[in-house]
Amino acid sequence: MLIDFLIGFGAVNTLPHFLFGRLNIGILSLFGFSAKGNYCYAAFCLAMSLGLFSYKYGFSTIGEHMMLVGVLWVVFAYLVLWDFINRRLRKDA
Repeated sequence: MLIDFLIGFGAVNTLPHFLFGRLNIGILSLFGFSAKGNYCYAAFCLAMSLGLFSYKYGFSTIGEHMMLVGVLWVVFAYLVLWDFINRRLRKDA
């Protein structure tokens, strides 16, 4: 049960730290206050989540855990679509 919590925590915690890094907001993470620190922490959380998931369930069963697939899809969407989102939301561009 604890491992499931850590899988979910790592996956969900990836997104805010990725966004803090992209927006250059100094939020404390495991690797400091900088944008690079938040990027590293987001990568660490994602790797931890996927690693624990692989250890407990194996990657062949990821289709049975759609909550994790949904979280990973949102993280992937922000990663790929960030430039488009940034252009649309910026007021000075």
